[in-house]
This record gives sequence, C-alpha cells and structure tokens, in this order.
Amino acid sequence: MKRTQNFVTLLLPFLALAVFILSTDPYSLPLSLLLVPFLLIGVGCFRATREFLRMTPISRRKGSLIAGVLASIILLSVVLQSIKQLYIKDFLILVAFLVGMTLYMRRIDV
Repeated sequence: MKRTQNFVTLLLPFLALAVFILSTDPYSLPLSLLLVPFLLIGVGCFRATREFLRMTPISRRKGSLIAGVLASIILLSVVLQSIKQLYIKDFLILVAFLVGMTLYMRRIDV
C-alpha cells in the first residue's frame, strides 16, 4: 500500500502537468497561470529525485538538499529555454551558482 501511494504521489505532478497542458491554450491564459507548468515541473523533479535518492545510503536531509538542487537546475534550465535564453555558458553559471549555494547551506547547517 505504501509503495503504491509513493508511486501515485510521484506521478501526480506529471499527470497534472499533462492535463494542464492539454486543456489550456497558452496564448489566452493570464500570466499568473503560465507559471503553473513550471511549478509542476519543479515539484515533479524534486519528488522524483528524492525518491530515487532514498534508494541510496544517503541521509534524508542530504537527499532532500541534493534533490532540491537538481530540481532547481532542471527548473531554471527549462525556464531559460522557454524564453530562448539558455546557452551553455548560462547553464554552467547556473550549475556553479547552485553548487556554491548548496555548499554554503551545508556549511551553515540550514
């Protein structure tokens, strides 16, 4: 039962994203609703990464931190690509910034 519940909560953001994209027209949506797909992508990537990291011998806190960083990299890359501003140098700067922030947060024990 627990495994089925985890699987459903893992797929729920991606299913909601598919339903949202198939049922709306992005040209007629207000700006605030255009952010919904990006939030669903971020939540889905975070949950998927966290579930995959639970299979490794990493503590829960470190797993959540790594999942947050990876989800942030993916989400910010998608946002930059959607506005046609994603180049390799931007991606490398983004990764370096998020790795630096992760090291800083580990250092101060947040």
